[in-house]
Amino acid sequence: MRSPAAFAHGMRHPGGGEWQVSDDVWPRNPRHLVPRAVFHVARLWSRCRSGMGGFAALPEAGGINDQPAWLMAAFGVLDGAEEKLREAESGKGGGG
Repeated sequence: MRSPAAFAHGMRHPGGGEWQVSDDVWPRNPRHLVPRAVFHVARLWSRCRSGMGGFAALPEAGGINDQPAWLMAAFGVLDGAEEKLREAESGKGGGG
């Protein structure tokens, strides 16, 4: 599940199961356990992405080397998670 709307429920999964995010399984909704700053970074990453991968825009003026290092590292983590999700989805579809 990628959409933030998928985590809009309470602490228990609406289907009675568990929440899965990448390789991690959560018995309770992780949305309620993650600090708000993390959501802010994830939204920023999503808004900066282009449709072709890479970045359409960056939060600060200038290029990648002008961005805060911690933010570029966080974007790298999110890029890696997105790639793992794409690989898992392509494997499920029989494509490979």
